[in-house]
Amino acid sequence: MIADIYAAKYDDPRDALAMIAAKNYANGVFNPYAQLRKKLNYEFCRTVSEKNPIVAGVLKRTDCSPISDGAAAVVLMGADAARCASKAIAIRAAVQVNDFMPMSKRDMSRLEGANVAWRQALAEANITLDGLDFVETHDCFTIAELMQYEAMGLVEYGGGQRALKEGWTLIDGKLPVNPSGGLKAKGHPIGATGVSMPVIAARQLLEQAGAAQVKGASRAGVFNMGGAGVANYASVLERVR
Repeated sequence: MIADIYAAKYDDPRDALAMIAAKNYANGVFNPYAQLRKKLNYEFCRTVSEKNPIVAGVLKRTDCSPISDGAAAVVLMGADAARCASKAIAIRAAVQVNDFMPMSKRDMSRLEGANVAWRQALAEANITLDGLDFVETHDCFTIAELMQYEAMGLVEYGGGQRALKEGWTLIDGKLPVNPSGGLKAKGHPIGATGVSMPVIAARQLLEQAGAAQVKGASRAGVFNMGGAGVANYASVLERVR
């Protein structure tokens, strides 16, 4: 329904959705924790087939993250204790924003709650989006990642396809998005997902991401979402040692 609403207000998103899926599958190949480590190209992701059937509306199987089993954990330390650690990631910002639950009360062509969460998190961290080296974002469906480009301010509303066509969100682009492969390739273990995203971001910041490493990454944005853009969580992480 959200993809249909987006298409009615802006453009048919199916080309962009296939580009997102192909990007995240390609990134997932290099993530040893990913459930799906198989590179599927744009043509496969764009085409309806026996192996890539329609799930709902315009969304095909390659547009939907797999519901997975998984676990993740973080160790939180106070600033004094962290100074003694050999490796440490600082939480520069952590923001939660709730939007209305009924979709009838919102303009579902955009993710307003996500936009507010991003703006508050960047303000709390005293940086702009340009100050991030990469983003791990909640691509439960490819349409969600597309709309999150717009919500985070990478492009204007309705302009998410431009970021893809110009390669901005590739692992070597202007702002790599989901270098881990995202939920699309890594899997979506629901409750564990929200913890796994900062864990994966921290591994990037500690230069432990192997072939999926974003060169010189020292600061990350993490966005997690619950429901149809109802609960929104934006964080900024930074390597301190």
